[in-house]
Amino acid sequence: MTEWLKKFRRERRLLARVRRAVWRLEQAERERDWALAAARHEKVSVRKVAEAAGLSPTRVHQLTRGADLDALDAALGLLRAAGWPAPEDPDGSDDEELSGRASIAERLQDEVDWIRQCAE
Repeated sequence: MTEWLKKFRRERRLLARVRRAVWRLEQAERERDWALAAARHEKVSVRKVAEAAGLSPTRVHQLTRGADLDALDAALGLLRAAGWPAPEDPDGSDDEELSGRASIAERLQDEVDWIRQCAE
């Protein structure tokens, strides 16, 4: 196999990984927006939601103002069909709320780190 062909295939794999990481990041942001809107819909204080999300109360207001929970639920339904994990049950135990969270966060963090390395 020629060196050019090896380089082409490697680049194609790398670019596919970048596209996949961007898609995952977009979906994670969609999931976050849904969680923020759902918490606000349940009358959880903006300050508490902001603290839990690591955001400012102003940013939470921006993200949840005019949020359409039905539209977000529909979008999340498509994510579930694509294999995106379901959110934790807010009425479940603490152990259930943590199950699977670390692995998703770790995968997303790996992808973000990889994108940063590529950008450098």
